[in-house]
Amino acid sequence: MDRQSSLPATPLWLGLTGWIPFWLPVLSTAHAVVTDRSAAAEGALFVIYAAIILGFLGGVRWGRALAQGEEQTLDSPTFVLSIVPSLAGLAAALLLWAGLPLIAFALILVALIIHWRWDLTACRRGDLPAWYGQLRAILTAGAVGATLAMLALYPLTG
Repeated sequence: MDRQSSLPATPLWLGLTGWIPFWLPVLSTAHAVVTDRSAAAEGALFVIYAAIILGFLGGVRWGRALAQGEEQTLDSPTFVLSIVPSLAGLAAALLLWAGLPLIAFALILVALIIHWRWDLTACRRGDLPAWYGQLRAILTAGAVGATLAMLALYPLTG
């Protein structure tokens, strides 16, 4: 396992650009608060993008399990757990469409934090490169911040 500890520039910049779809709905929701309008479209965009990111994070873990040869064990916990983020994203979308946006945002928040902790544990064990833990800490901070902002702003919209 490559234990490289310095964070490569390309994953960092790609990850930081991934903050844009998290924060644009937040900014637009803040605008909705000021203009006293609904932010339903912003809430939907936020949840859909968060679900995509959660699916991506689960895919990273699935791919890593394949690379480590865990396919020999079809019931590997990593394979099983790696689908949970996608299911959490889908559940958040369903909650949003059921008229429960704050619960959807809260589910996203919890899923992001749990996945971040899982990734940090994997980095400490050497299952993932050390730089990935640094990257995940930075990117999770931005995603969690955006989610907290949505939780705070959304109830104020018209």
